[in-house]
Amino acid sequence: MVGRVKEWLRESPDAEIISVTQNDWARWCECPDCKAIDDAEGSHSGTMVAFVNYIAEKIEPDFPNVAVDTFAYQYTRKPPTTIRPRKNVIVRLCSIECNFREPLDHPSNAAFMADIEGWSKICSRLYIWDYTTDFTGYVHPHPNWFTLGPNVRLFQKFGVKGVFEQGAYQGHGAEMGELRAWLLAQLLWNPAQDDKALIKEFLEGYYGKEAAEPIYGYLELMHEASKGVSLHCFLSTENRPYLNFSTLSKAERLWQKAEKGTRDESERLLRVRIGHLPVRCAFLRAWSRLRNECSEQKGKWPLAESRKAVAEQFHSVAEGVADKEWTQVRVMTEAGQTVDSFLKGFAEDPPETRK
Repeated sequence: MVGRVKEWLRESPDAEIISVTQNDWARWCECPDCKAIDDAEGSHSGTMVAFVNYIAEKIEPDFPNVAVDTFAYQYTRKPPTTIRPRKNVIVRLCSIECNFREPLDHPSNAAFMADIEGWSKICSRLYIWDYTTDFTGYVHPHPNWFTLGPNVRLFQKFGVKGVFEQGAYQGHGAEMGELRAWLLAQLLWNPAQDDKALIKEFLEGYYGKEAAEPIYGYLELMHEASKGVSLHCFLSTENRPYLNFSTLSKAERLWQKAEKGTRDESERLLRVRIGHLPVRCAFLRAWSRLRNECSEQKGKWPLAESRKAVAEQFHSVAEGVADKEWTQVRVMTEAGQTVDSFLKGFAEDPPETRK
């Protein structure tokens, strides 16, 4: 492994970091030697850090400016008891199990807090791998917007040297993806900034003054409605408490108001319509349930009566503009579900709504 690492570094002479880490699965070595280390250290990070320390020590004479990066991820997230990462080792702590509806220092994230505190005491180069989307529903409401600022400030508090924020990396059109990218860029530059003020600044600049107010209202609505929910980055996209008819009908009307406010500005109108897609996605996924809730509550249905028509509108917006790549929404999930495959199930109206 040392030989291979040196080979890779010689092939990339400008590299300053090389990643040597575990696979993305729950299978650690169970041989007697590794088990003995892990048992003594109280964590499977014992063998991982020992392994990476060895490589980092062996390459240091030839590559004194290179650091070896490794994960504290899932089964290695808890720091070891006695082994310490060398000065040329980066530990990248991953937050994948956390509740992203709340800041990472919330009681629901106590296990992560114990780990970041532990690693910060023993690692001089602590990095973070954080998650900002729902990988099972890129184009779907994911109300974590108001935790991004507190989390970046938390990382700064614990002396974190590097942050990687993983969002919907496979294509354009993820729910509020532009907002998250801009907001996080600002916060990573200066974590002391007021994140809610930054959100409002972005909404006004990107969507326009008339649309900014209802869209911010949408963010507040979904944030409040998701109170008490454990919001993970891999969720079933249906039957979440905040995806009820009362909340989604209000969300739909707020986005309709935002569209009306930008109807005379073609590019901003297009941005608003793309931002609107996640609410329409939630309606399409749970159409029959939401129709029943609307009837039970004697509510007013905020969309066309035809699910097929709503699906066709969704497709039209997702198609975007041929010469503007950012307007084209293609991928719905990390597993690769396309817009076309998602909409295939809505090619016909449910029996109860067919004329």
